Amino acid sequence: MQPVSTQSLLIKRARQEVVFLAGPLIDRCVEASISGLQEAERRGRTTAIRMQLGDAWLALTRRRAELRDAFPPRVEQAMNQALEVARAAPSHSARAPLAHDELTLLEHAEVARFVEASRLQQSVMPLVEAPLARLDSLMSTALGLPVVRADLNPLRPDVLCQALLALFDEQPVEAEWRVLWVRHLAPSFAQELSQLYEAVTRLLVDQGVEEARYRLKLNEDGASTGASVPVPASTKAQPSGGGGGAGGFAGGAAPGSADGGGARRRPIARMADLAQAEPAVSRTLMRDFLYRGQWTGEHDEPLPAAYYEAVGAQQQRLAAAPAAAYDALAAAQARALAQAQSVVDRPARRVEIGQSLAPEQWGELGSAQARTRTLMALKSRATWISQVLGLDAVRALVGQVADDERVLAPVREAFVAMEPALLRLAMRDPRFLGDEQHPARRLVEAVAQRSFRHNDEFADEFEQFMAPVRQAVRELDALPQARPQDFERHLQALEAGWQKQDEGEAEAPEHGLRSIQFAQERQALADKVAWEFSLRSDLDGVPAVVADFLFQDWSLVIAHAQLTDTRGQLDPGGYLAVVSDLLWSVKREATLKDPARAFEVLPEVVRTLRRGLDMLGKDPAEAQTFFDVLMRCHDPVLRLRRMRSARDAQASGQGPLTVISAAAPLDIVALPLERPTPRAAEQPWLGRRELALAGFDHEAGDSGADSLHSSLNALSRPIESPSPDGAGDQADAAASASAPLPADLPRPQPSDSLPLSEPAGAAADTGESAADASERARAQLAHLRTGDWVDLKVREQWRRARLHWCSDNGALFMFISRGGQPHSMTRRSCEKLLRARKLRPVESGAVVERALSGLPDAQPVT
Repeated sequence: MQPVSTQSLLIKRARQEVVFLAGPLIDRCVEASISGLQEAERRGRTTAIRMQLGDAWLALTRRRAELRDAFPPRVEQAMNQALEVARAAPSHSARAPLAHDELTLLEHAEVARFVEASRLQQSVMPLVEAPLARLDSLMSTALGLPVVRADLNPLRPDVLCQALLALFDEQPVEAEWRVLWVRHLAPSFAQELSQLYEAVTRLLVDQGVEEARYRLKLNEDGASTGASVPVPASTKAQPSGGGGGAGGFAGGAAPGSADGGGARRRPIARMADLAQAEPAVSRTLMRDFLYRGQWTGEHDEPLPAAYYEAVGAQQQRLAAAPAAAYDALAAAQARALAQAQSVVDRPARRVEIGQSLAPEQWGELGSAQARTRTLMALKSRATWISQVLGLDAVRALVGQVADDERVLAPVREAFVAMEPALLRLAMRDPRFLGDEQHPARRLVEAVAQRSFRHNDEFADEFEQFMAPVRQAVRELDALPQARPQDFERHLQALEAGWQKQDEGEAEAPEHGLRSIQFAQERQALADKVAWEFSLRSDLDGVPAVVADFLFQDWSLVIAHAQLTDTRGQLDPGGYLAVVSDLLWSVKREATLKDPARAFEVLPEVVRTLRRGLDMLGKDPAEAQTFFDVLMRCHDPVLRLRRMRSARDAQASGQGPLTVISAAAPLDIVALPLERPTPRAAEQPWLGRRELALAGFDHEAGDSGADSLHSSLNALSRPIESPSPDGAGDQADAAASASAPLPADLPRPQPSDSLPLSEPAGAAADTGESAADASERARAQLAHLRTGDWVDLKVREQWRRARLHWCSDNGALFMFISRGGQPHSMTRRSCEKLLRARKLRPVESGAVVERALSGLPDAQPVT
């Protein structure tokens, strides 16, 4: 039985996409539910109903942020459980009779939960039925199933509905409120699920996934086709067991039957097609052979004499054909031309299975004729149809991978050179390519995925990557009979080397990521502190500049002090207590009534403010405007002191003749017309040390208008910060505000190729309008996911980088390039780089699965 594949890159990417979209999805649903509850409250006929609806939407509003954060992991958990069930399920469904020991009594709560889930699913199904049908077929293919199994789709509505209800059940609110939540959330949830299914469908289609077929269940008198309903198999030996079996057949006609009766079974292919060096069987046959577990029992038979005659004739034709030699001069010229071009403008070098490779790298393996001779020699020794199809599957796969221009040409050449080892393996295990966990398939996929780290085949780093790969290929091809454990051994050796390299590059990104995550938590706490400030009664009559300082800067100081405090103090540093004195000191009437207190308080207030900003790592110039306003607010009471000092000096005969006039005009600071309110920052504030560790570029060229710090004042979207790993990480990240950079850490490389004041006509070279460029940039950024590769221009050099992390609200991004070098930037910076084509997403994804999905539908030999 062919196992259900639940660990493929396609499934992982689909799961990642769903988890990424789950947070915004539930947030929009909650917003719609709140609106529905509010409308129902306005239409309520009785006071009791209106009160219940009001309490329900108020409770939902309070828990909105928690639901937005908790739903994605809940969906991921539900999908993982569904995939575990799918992994243990047979490839064809068969309903077993219910045993008595499976019947259990349900508690009342379980019955109510079941009814609630059924109602939600009934509300959802009419809207999602159309997109779900196509997703079922695509997901079945991604799971490696030969036919559509909607019951194994990990995204089926009952899975997501149960995840939603389980999340609601965890909320500590009245049960009646949860019922109202679900009732008013169901319509928007159905619409969102429909859009989610369409998004996942587009993802799978873009990855080359084809729809599986629906399995037709015929009545007892109907005839069934071998492609849709399994037929009982006759007893015979396996391909690796020799030539016993049901006997030969000539001219492609197979006597005998699948069930031991007298009916003649339809031949699966002509012998002339199976004898070709290039695959000549249909794509449908090839996919059925690889993925349908019952194919061998239904169709496999010994090869007839006509097949060997066709193979012999084909070998004679190939031997008479002229041998194509490797053209070293043309290769050198092409290499020189390619090296003169930018890596992002360099066309992909064509690699074909029938071309010769460089003999200095591959020796005899580089000869296309030698590889073809190996194939035909194995075909001449094959005894079963499955063995020949296995050989054709290998050649078809290698041809497809060689044509995959996402992979650098030297890597594709290595796969072409690996063909003899894969062919020998197919003689023992013809259907190994249909098993995603087979070591040989995993080796090809792992090398391809690792190669996406590189964008220049002429770079020294890429050659360091390719050297052990070539050595592994040569050793595998040298084996007279490659076994799965041989491929596993070489895969483990390569992965061990890659892991060692990754460990050496992991320190810098982790330092930077901890800094950003600490900054996010600090900003979230600062937003909470700012909101508490806005509720203070003594905030009335305070200048707007002072209120903004409290909401933005001083809330960060308090949050930083609380997060880094190791002694459990209620007010570490006294930064919270000074707020009362600060607010009192900026009120002119209050200070003039009690100048003695003002003269005592003001110096300490200023010292505490300076100390707190220094502790945070704020540049003094950033707060200079606030201190200027603060001095103007303190000027009236300070003027009284200066006047008294002048009078005392005159009375003693020691002072100047001029006296400060009390009638001199005062520089009055304007007060806001409305009570100031805080606005949560879209992105967290980071100190210079934190910016350096995270790899943020110095955003010059825009007068600082778009810098990470100055943009906070104009942003209002709340930031959603994950919790740091632990208190130790908080302390390490917090200490970065003032500590010098370690000498052993790589310095951040600014993407100085694009100042934030974008050069005019950045898209003019391609004839793209500014509006089209902006739309393209937004679309590209919306499709970026963690783990995606990009080409980033850094100091006039193109570096291949991977999206390592992005904030939950999509405001900050961290890319990691060669050597563990972090490159962090804001959303606006990303969009400008994308518009100028100095940040270019790289197409990647599964290589082997895409190759198998895109097998050409070969024409039979005439």
